[in-house]
Amino acid sequence: MSKQEKEKLLPEEEKSAEITELEAAEDAEEAVTTETDESAAAPTEIEDEKAADEMEVSEEETAAAAPTELEAELEEVRQEAAKNLENWQRAAAELANYKRRQEEQRKFQRDRIKSEVLQGVVSALDDMDLAFQNLPEELDGQLVGWVEGFRLVQRKLDKILDEQNVMVITTNGKFDPNFHEAVSYEDSEAHEEGDIIGELRKGYQIGNRIIRPALVRVAK
Repeated sequence: MSKQEKEKLLPEEEKSAEITELEAAEDAEEAVTTETDESAAAPTEIEDEKAADEMEVSEEETAAAAPTELEAELEEVRQEAAKNLENWQRAAAELANYKRRQEEQRKFQRDRIKSEVLQGVVSALDDMDLAFQNLPEELDGQLVGWVEGFRLVQRKLDKILDEQNVMVITTNGKFDPNFHEAVSYEDSEAHEEGDIIGELRKGYQIGNRIIRPALVRVAK
């Protein structure tokens, strides 16, 4: 081959070499780009995994929080029920106390009216007792009949008092200002101080209610 032919082929070889170098550079650039893309994709995958983990934790926390909220609601309902029960018990107690006070008031009114009515019976008995204490020792036949008639009336009045649970206040023992009224205080060798010496008028009571106190003489 001549020298001129060789000179013609040289540029073509150089061109091929340049093309080869360009292709190699492009391949290297693609490799770098791929590595860069893979490197950029790696954090994204990590972030996705982290987000998935956070979602799982959130779901677990939500599942754990649900029973806690139910327990809180249940405790609130229990407190409300206990409060309602307490209010009901208080209202029931107040109603029971109200009924008891009303019954006591009615009983007090009945006893008051009864005592006012029975005071007339007691006064009649006082007159009869006084009359019988002053009877003459000897009575003729006609007076005996009168006396027996009044004694019958006296027994009927006593029966009325018994039926109404009226009791005679006892005057045996010590003086009690709740049941007795002292007419006089006298020296007495046969009695201790405060003892009742004698009764001047009977006293009567209904239960704990005094119709009238007994009139008595008291030792000093």
